[in-house]
Amino acid sequence: MKQSTLRWYGLLSQLVFALIFWLINLLEYIHYYSFLESLAYSFSYTVLVAGVTIIHYFYVLPLFIKGKKWQYFLVLFGLMTTGIVLFYSYEFLVFGEEEDPSTFLLSIAYDYLLLIITTAYTSLFYFVEQWSLTVTRETSLRNEKLQAELNFLKSQINPHFLFNTLNNIYSYAETGNANTAAMIERLSSILRFMVYDCGQDRVSLTKEVDAVEDLLEILRMKNDGQHNIDLRVTGLKRFHLIAPLIIVNFVENACKHSNVTNHPNGFINVDIFVNAEDICHLQISNTFTPKMNADAKYSGVGSGNTKQRLELQYKDSYQLEEKKEENVYYLDLMIPLERKR
Repeated sequence: MKQSTLRWYGLLSQLVFALIFWLINLLEYIHYYSFLESLAYSFSYTVLVAGVTIIHYFYVLPLFIKGKKWQYFLVLFGLMTTGIVLFYSYEFLVFGEEEDPSTFLLSIAYDYLLLIITTAYTSLFYFVEQWSLTVTRETSLRNEKLQAELNFLKSQINPHFLFNTLNNIYSYAETGNANTAAMIERLSSILRFMVYDCGQDRVSLTKEVDAVEDLLEILRMKNDGQHNIDLRVTGLKRFHLIAPLIIVNFVENACKHSNVTNHPNGFINVDIFVNAEDICHLQISNTFTPKMNADAKYSGVGSGNTKQRLELQYKDSYQLEEKKEENVYYLDLMIPLERKR
């Protein structure tokens, strides 16, 4: 519940409480005084209780919250005593009413008890409001922390992806490959997606898939006879939304480690299927050649960060399985999609 809504309900309930309190006093006094006198008595007594309660709520109760308990109880007792003295002085000066000595102490005890009950009742709303405010702040801090972590992970992923792809293009530019210009055009499309779309929490799945197609096409251009890089997409709708750079980076990681460009039997297969329940099913399989090289220590940056982002953004709502059989790597990811409103 929003803080403003909670405060509104609290004030409304306390106004209803004050109205009921006034009516009870009116019905009590009307047995002993005229109707106008009963109105005056009940109104003045309600003002007494309301005044003490308001001062306690805004100025005295914070002492208790700050841990100043002795000061709180002393100030509260002084506030109640001052309110009761003012009420009886008002009653005597305006109505000339004198208290019966035999019931005076009982009346005083009744007034203290009533003020204790009302201040305790309104304190409940104060504590609930403070609790709600604390929860809201903690939630906001958690969200800010998560967003900072996501931004940090994205700042690592984007250069990682860019460096890998630029290295590929550079090697072919040196040899004057005719596909270099087309590779740069595809890379430009991917970068536009990263710069203009990936700053949001969710992006269109169609744009994510377009970036995957651009990425795979760059890889195909390395070898004009390359026919074993496949992308199959089914069930995709334009209203489907997903966290950015999830699918792209898993595919990019497969491209980086695959031996598809230098092995006759190498392959990369990417299947993206969206079912009727708006669950995106990503399956990747690619061949690889186990080896150690100078860049081995960097090999897990993109994939590792993507898994962290999955955990941060989808928690327990996704399923990810990875396995290696002989020289083939398999990835199976199921992730819930949102719908564009």
